[in-house]
Amino acid sequence: MTRRTRWSQTIHTRLLHLLARAQLAPLARQQGTTTIEYVLIVGVLALVVFAALKGFFGAVATKFNELTQTVSGG
Repeated sequence: MTRRTRWSQTIHTRLLHLLARAQLAPLARQQGTTTIEYVLIVGVLALVVFAALKGFFGAVATKFNELTQTVSGG
C-alpha cells in the first residue's frame, strides 16, 4: 500500500467529497418544476403554435389569392 502524506491525504479526501456531492446533486434537484421552467415551457409552446398558425394562415391566404385570380379570369 502506498504511503500518503498529510497533504496528499487531504487532497484525496476533498476530491472524494466533491465527487460524492457531484453524484448526489441531480438527486437533490429533482423536487419539482419551478416557475421559471413553467414560463420557459409556455414560451416555447407559444412560439411553436405561432409558427404553425402563421404557416397555416399563410397557406390559406395563398390559396384564396389563387382562387380569386382564377374566378376573376386572371
